[in-house]
Parts: sequence; structure tokens; C-alpha cells
Amino acid sequence: MVWGCFAASGPGQLVIIEGNMNSALYQKILKEKIRSSVCQLKLKHSWVLLQDNDPKHQSKFTSEWLKRNKMKFLEWPSPSLEPH
Repeated sequence: MVWGCFAASGPGQLVIIEGNMNSALYQKILKEKIRSSVCQLKLKHSWVLLQDNDPKHQSKFTSEWLKRNKMKFLEWPSPSLEPH
């Protein structure tokens, strides 16, 4: 599995993941890679994180971590709004 991020200005850092990723590993990756990617991509303070409805992204544990670390994020649309 690979975790990555990107912006209009280009790709950010990539992380190769052995096995499965859970909420704790996801948060560790965010802690270690998001801010450095933001600097590398020369993004302003107005960047926003977009994640899908994967359980590790939507867990209470991750949501609380994002709020504690003052990360702005967009809510992914409800699955009921996705086209069939």
C-alpha cells in the first residue's frame, strides 16, 4: 500500500506501507509527512486536507487528532450522494 499527497503545485511525499494501515498508523504518517509536504510544495496556510470515507479517515480517533492538531479538512460527500 502507498500513502501519498498532492496539490496543484505537484506531488508531496510518499510512504510505502507494509501490511494494513489503521488509524494510529494513519495519524503517524500525517504527523510525519503532511507539514513537510506543505513546506515542500510551498503551500500557504490556507491548505485543506481531503480524505475519503475510509474507516481510518473517518474514525473518532482520527477526527479528534485532526482537530487537536488544527488541521482543516473537507468532509467527503455521503455515499448516498455518489452516483450509481
